[in-house]
Amino acid sequence: DVFDDLFGEFMGGRRGGGGGGNRAQRGSDLRYNMEISLEDAFAGKTVPIRVPGSVACEPCSGTGAEPGTKPQTCTTCSGIGKVRAQQGFFTFERTCPTCQGLGRMVKNPCRACSGAGRVQKERTINVNIPQGVADGNRIRLPNEGEAGLRGGPKGDLYIFLSVSPHPLFKRDGQDLILQWPIAFSQAALGATIEVPTLDGRKSLDIAAGTQSGTVFQVRGAGMPDPHTGAKGDLLVQT
Repeated sequence: DVFDDLFGEFMGGRRGGGGGGNRAQRGSDLRYNMEISLEDAFAGKTVPIRVPGSVACEPCSGTGAEPGTKPQTCTTCSGIGKVRAQQGFFTFERTCPTCQGLGRMVKNPCRACSGAGRVQKERTINVNIPQGVADGNRIRLPNEGEAGLRGGPKGDLYIFLSVSPHPLFKRDGQDLILQWPIAFSQAALGATIEVPTLDGRKSLDIAAGTQSGTVFQVRGAGMPDPHTGAKGDLLVQT
């Protein structure tokens, strides 16, 4: 499911950010605000976006070490990432000051990234907008966020969607509402009219003696459900 409703984990609140052992630091999550039209929300769309951020350094493959060398276990903490100090009856534990909690050291830093294992670069990412998305929906793209520090896992990219107002249609869940006044003669005598939809036009039969404010239902002319594909209805208010 492309939608991430459990957003309490957003912005690095999970999957081990800091040091400890030989774990490198996970990259940060990124947020991108995207505005789309109601037509795009109806039909779905693939949108290329430019995302600035950090990527893994190619020369060192993200390790931070000069090509041909490898990071080595920190001699201060023996790779644990933390050091302990005894004071009376108490034992204090703090992040290793030598390796900053990473548990390893780079003696020969990569010249391309200065030992960070990542460099700044703008990327183009194609975002698939599913049919039927609504204003406020979020799309999570795993591993498209910031590169991790010294070979750590990537963060995620979150797309926040906003759907711009439409001049004709209002949305109510999967249904669309259309205000479409008709002539007095059409309401009194009956008529067949055409009304706009998001993907064309539909014929609508107006019975003789129709009262002002009558709502007509055009089945299957509303918004598709992003999970099942089933479409809502078009409600035409005369």
